[in-house]
Amino acid sequence: MNAKSHFKNFSLVVATSIFLMAGGCAKKSQNPFSDRDAEVKDNIEKLMGLSVGMTREQVFSLTGIANYVEGYDWGSVWFYKIRKGGSKDGPLANQDIEQLYMPIVFDNSDRVMGYGRKFYEQTLSDLGAGQF
Repeated sequence: MNAKSHFKNFSLVVATSIFLMAGGCAKKSQNPFSDRDAEVKDNIEKLMGLSVGMTREQVFSLTGIANYVEGYDWGSVWFYKIRKGGSKDGPLANQDIEQLYMPIVFDNSDRVMGYGRKFYEQTLSDLGAGQF
């Protein structure tokens, strides 16, 4: 194989790689926020199947990776985004968490104790907010 043929093959491989990478990086839609909106809709639909007593594994298989997690000495809390929007102060400003994310509260045995903002706040009040 001469140098000219070798260069052509190399150029073809590089061009194909660039084309494939560019295709993988392309947005799914013209609107950059629509993918996040779809995530919110997807989260809401999945959370409809949630129930008290579910294991952490069952919740994970139902809803996937949480958007935000807190750990406590009595258990943990997973947060899923359920409303569109966000703060100018940062992605996880306190106001955003309260308004945009739904908490799922797990006990030390990794079972769902309850979910929703009121349950989360009552649990923090009853069991403490000391995080580890």
